[in-house]
Amino acid sequence: MINGDVTTDVSAANVSIGGGLLTDISTNRGGHIASAFNNVSAGSALTAQTYLDFEIENAGFDNGSGFAPGGTIDADAILDVSAGNMSTGTDYFNALISNDGGGHIGGSAIINVVASSGAINAGTDAFFTITNNQSTEGQPAGTIGGDAAINVTATNISTGGGLFPTIDNSGGGSIGGNANLEFGLKGDLTTQGDAIFTIDNSNGGTIGGNATIDVTATNITANSLTAQIDNTGGSIGASTEGSATINMNVSGTATVTNDATVAIYGNDAGGPTAININGGNYNVGGTFLSYMDGNGTITFSNATAHADVLKAGVFGSNGTLNIGGGMLSADTELKLYASGSNGSLNFLSNVTLGGGALTKILAANTINILDGVVVTIGGSTPADVYTNNANYTGFGGNGTTTGTFAGAGANNPQPLASAPPFGPSSPSRRNVRPGNHGAENRGTINVGNTEELLALLDGAPVGPDGKIKIPGSKSRIDLKSLSRTDTNRLLRAERRMLMQQTRDRTTARIGSRRAL
Repeated sequence: MINGDVTTDVSAANVSIGGGLLTDISTNRGGHIASAFNNVSAGSALTAQTYLDFEIENAGFDNGSGFAPGGTIDADAILDVSAGNMSTGTDYFNALISNDGGGHIGGSAIINVVASSGAINAGTDAFFTITNNQSTEGQPAGTIGGDAAINVTATNISTGGGLFPTIDNSGGGSIGGNANLEFGLKGDLTTQGDAIFTIDNSNGGTIGGNATIDVTATNITANSLTAQIDNTGGSIGASTEGSATINMNVSGTATVTNDATVAIYGNDAGGPTAININGGNYNVGGTFLSYMDGNGTITFSNATAHADVLKAGVFGSNGTLNIGGGMLSADTELKLYASGSNGSLNFLSNVTLGGGALTKILAANTINILDGVVVTIGGSTPADVYTNNANYTGFGGNGTTTGTFAGAGANNPQPLASAPPFGPSSPSRRNVRPGNHGAENRGTINVGNTEELLALLDGAPVGPDGKIKIPGSKSRIDLKSLSRTDTNRLLRAERRMLMQQTRDRTTARIGSRRAL
């Protein structure tokens, strides 16, 4: 126990490392300090030939001989990293506060990463993570008394792999204040892999205030794009009327090779729940899904989106789907649903529903086309309408507004009860916790060379019988792109074991202090 604060300060005009750089404060396994401040700053460039890794560790985990409980930080845990530009060569970028497995942070857990004049470039994956979850089934989750926040500011972010900003509060984690993921880019976000923004509050997680994901960029390029808040079996703002909100602010073009998903799952928040797609031109090769299974509002504001399948649905009894200008188009299927008992689909300004899709379905208890608004149906096939209240003129509407359809128009409305199923609620939904929690994979693993073999073995835990066990997830990924220290792919206990090995290699370890 240290009866005071623990601070790591690294400051220079430029920082250039031939290997990897790790700065770390650890109170794992029952350590106890007042506050933790891990500060790294470079006036110009912060670069490493392999990886950049910045951590505050306060977690509990199975150390091989039993469960070691998490530590205690009485006040705040703050991780600040700033430079003009940041880059890694052959490996990952990692900013982590770990408080899972029974850790306790009395104040707030905050990660601030700022590239003040340029870019954050990662050779492989980039991780920005706060863990407050259950590290192992049957073990306790963490507690954070104040806020949990990840704030990233840069002109551009580019990764050779994926981008994974995550606040994991699942399995009974408790955050007393707000949970916020904020990415503010003046320029572009470019990932060769997936870009997945997640707040996981499922399975008994509690967030006392708001849960918010804000993504701002000029252009986004990714293999797949996901922004999700999972509150299944959790609680957000139950006593404070806190909200759950996702804001996607793209001023240019988002190009996604496969699926794009923007979704809020699970129990209603205590206050408003909203997904806002603000502007931008989205080109999605697979399915573009915006989804909410509870009450709340999804709003498209002057957004243009094209996908093979485009679906937007709000399914709470008072769910609202607002379409405010732009164009939504699909090649195969287009569905706009607000099918709760008081659900409403509102067309707020002129919009085109286009593309070659033969299936264009509008389904809501009430469909409102506001006065003077025209909904143009592209192609030659009319839209199918399922509603109990058709508030528009013509095409079977009740004439209560002057809004109407144009182009191919719409078929006369049928009862909402006759609407076909919306379909799968998440084509790209995935387990947001790192590691493989599925069944053991007994298939063949093809290893092409020594480097790939080392990548495989670095992530392999040694079992009680002395045998090396390969996680099943490794057999399903490309070993050529697997970093030898890509630790966030692993279970937390495995990850920490590997980090200990990594520190003994080409690491320039600066200012690490341990209170064990």
